Amino acid sequence: MAIRADGKVARLYPTKGYTYIRLALAAGVAAPEDGYFKRAQTHPNYNALYSLALLAAVNRYTLTIRTESDITPSEYAVVRYMWVDW
Repeated sequence: MAIRADGKVARLYPTKGYTYIRLALAAGVAAPEDGYFKRAQTHPNYNALYSLALLAAVNRYTLTIRTESDITPSEYAVVRYMWVDW
């Protein structure tokens, strides 16, 4: 299984305690449950990660997400870190 994915941000879903991010993934790429990657709002770099995801969404940049563990369709993938290449 994969531990990273990249694509355009299709949805940002902030809710109590977490923000969920859905990427428009290429066909055949491993996707997490319901297509969502998640990051707890208690993470020390939460604001920077959220800002990066929002920047990528608004500007239609490709966002790459590195997860804590393998991406499986049975659970949300927990974001370890993210990046955008310019």
